[in-house]
Amino acid sequence: MAATLLPDAGSRLAALKARIYDGLDRLGDCPPNWVPALDGIDKDVVIIGAGQAGLAIGFALKREGVTNIAILDAQPAGQEGPWVTYGQMETLRSPKTLQGPELGLPALTFRAWHEAAYGEAAYDALGKIPTRLWMDYLLWYRDVADLPIRNDTQVTRIEPVAAGLRLSFDGKGDCNSLTTRKVVLATGMDGFGRARIPEVVRDGLPRDRYAHCREIVDFESLRGKRIAVLGAASSAFDYSATALEHGAARVDLFCRGDRLYDRNRFKQINYAGIMHHYVDLDDADRWRIMSELFGRAVAVTRETLARNTRHDNFHIHLNAGWDTAQVIDGAVRIKTVSGAAYAADFVIVGAGFENSPEARPELAGFADKIARWQDRFPAPEGQKNPGAAAFPYLGREFQLQDKQPGAAPWLQDIHLYNWAGTVSHGRGSSENSSLRFGLPRLISALIRDIVRKDAAAHVARILDLPEPEFRPDEYRAD
Repeated sequence: MAATLLPDAGSRLAALKARIYDGLDRLGDCPPNWVPALDGIDKDVVIIGAGQAGLAIGFALKREGVTNIAILDAQPAGQEGPWVTYGQMETLRSPKTLQGPELGLPALTFRAWHEAAYGEAAYDALGKIPTRLWMDYLLWYRDVADLPIRNDTQVTRIEPVAAGLRLSFDGKGDCNSLTTRKVVLATGMDGFGRARIPEVVRDGLPRDRYAHCREIVDFESLRGKRIAVLGAASSAFDYSATALEHGAARVDLFCRGDRLYDRNRFKQINYAGIMHHYVDLDDADRWRIMSELFGRAVAVTRETLARNTRHDNFHIHLNAGWDTAQVIDGAVRIKTVSGAAYAADFVIVGAGFENSPEARPELAGFADKIARWQDRFPAPEGQKNPGAAAFPYLGREFQLQDKQPGAAPWLQDIHLYNWAGTVSHGRGSSENSSLRFGLPRLISALIRDIVRKDAAAHVARILDLPEPEFRPDEYRAD
């Protein structure tokens, strides 16, 4: 049962916000901007993406006195990220107790917000955090952080110019470009590519007969229909369950393997030593880990599986990769590699994402210059993994690297803080539970590079005489 807002929730949340600002004041956080203005530069840092990672990055910079920033998001305000748009999970997949974007401020945690809005007993009774509730929290976080966010703004190009990087974008307002010293791409799961549509679907079916789990689906239109789900990852099960809950006549979920994989091996990374220092392992160890982890499916949670299996019209098919899919006599006719035949009215593709930066408008202009793991590390026999090899080979502070070292040094002013950083950084790349580990390293690097760029100005500022502590007439020498 959903919790009910307390009658005095508004005043309690206002008091919590005041407590946060009092704590920031006591810590001496959020000082005035200290970054010198630079000719030809509009913003010192531009963050693309205003989801949980983008908000946390912006607030962390603000707390360090880097305030000439912009956060751009292609979605309308309140629809950033997957939580109330295409995501069909009922809850976050992580426990409610994990630290997230609160940046070490107890009063900024989800728990503090939830207890203020719904009461302590409601938080105690809460299991995993419902996704819609998480979005409500992020909207409150956005209000507290008071960041310069521009929604409905799609970045269409990033290019080097004499002063730094120029961003072009489509969106509301008169301005359609700006220049910046640094860009951070906080662009989620598909931030280095696009949704993966297998050839059997892409070449065999008309576009109106399938959707990917990255897309918004009108599930009400699927009522009474037969649905085929290709893939057995978490998002495939999320969409399958949502179709069933909206009255689909039948849902068939197809898995290539001979069983559903029952382990989430990425949990093995989730401890402090590795969350902090996975990036400091040598390439051979990082590759050995990720080539193995990406070679296995990630198990769905027990709750997600049960959300499907409680429906009698849900069917799982194992060893059931697709050989062909085509529309015949108005129905989608599917033949698996084993020769079994099935019919459906609509297909949902849960095949994950592919790393293809040329598909991202902001990256397309220099996609061929970006170093991938396949460019820097020859995988040993027995550890080949083309999917992992296509991930970008990032520097220690999440910065892009040029494929030909020294050919495009400006790439290092673009920091990729999204899922595509997984092979280089482990789980320290934008996941909620990873923010407290990766974010400090990113923020430190952004500030370090800005200071180095302005070294002469900082030297002059430091060597300039400060205000006197006292007047000559305030003492007498004998």
